Amino acid sequence: MDAREMVIASLKQSRGYLNRALEGLTQEDVTWKPGEHCNSIAFILWHVARVEDYFFTRVLQRKTALYEADGWMEKLGTPPDSGYGYTVEQLNSWPVPKLEDLRGYADAVRQSTLAYLEQLTPEKMLELVRPDRPPDTIGQVLIRISTEIALHMGQIDYLRGLRSGSVTTEAPQY
Repeated sequence: MDAREMVIASLKQSRGYLNRALEGLTQEDVTWKPGEHCNSIAFILWHVARVEDYFFTRVLQRKTALYEADGWMEKLGTPPDSGYGYTVEQLNSWPVPKLEDLRGYADAVRQSTLAYLEQLTPEKMLELVRPDRPPDTIGQVLIRISTEIALHMGQIDYLRGLRSGSVTTEAPQY
C-alpha cells in the first residue's frame, strides 16, 4: 500500500465512522449543543466539509470550491467562510442547515476528493503546493487534512454519545 492508498483508506474509514455516528440522528440531535460555547454536530460536519473542499479543490486543484461552484452555499444558507475561529456569538447565530443537505454537500466533496486522489501520482505528492510559499508539499497537506478530518469525526461521535448515550465503538467496514 502506497501513501496515496493510505490516505484514501483513511478518508474512507473516517466516512464510515461519520455515517455510523449520524445514523438515526434527528435534525434536533444534530442541532443540539452541550453548551452555548460549543459546536453542534451540524456545525462540525459543515466545517469539516468546508475545510476538505477548500484544501482539495481550491488549494490542491486550484479550482473554485464546490461550495461556491455547485451552489452549496445558497442551498445550505450558510456563510462563505469555514467557521474557523468563530466567536460564541457567531456560533449561536450560525444558520443550521438540514442534515440531508449537509450530508449531500459532504458527500459531493468526498467524491471530488477521491477522484482527485485516484489520479495522484507518487511524484506529484512531493511537489510543493505553492512553490512561492514553501515548505508544504501535496503529501504534507494530505497528512494534515486527513488528521483534521479524523479529529472532527471523533468530535461528532463524542457529541452523539453526549446527546444519545451511545457512541460508535466498532470500526466500520469500508
